[in-house]
Amino acid sequence: MRDRKPTQDDVTRLFREVVLVLGGVFAVEGTDDRTVRRVATGLERVYQRARHQPQVPKPNAPLAPHPAIAALLRLTEPEGAQP
Repeated sequence: MRDRKPTQDDVTRLFREVVLVLGGVFAVEGTDDRTVRRVATGLERVYQRARHQPQVPKPNAPLAPHPAIAALLRLTEPEGAQP
């Protein structure tokens, strides 16, 4: 399989799919308006960085995401990479 840099169209399509999944979960499971707005604000920042900055710098302080989120993040790591 060939590694290639995703195009902006790829980024946009993936972003849209992620937003639709989250929207579906929020609609079915329910959550408060504040949480939806916080998630939307964070996703907007990520999307803007992805569209305007080729490399997103890593945060200075390590974060401890929920284990389910950590498992999803591991999907984005190259095979054999050490976290």
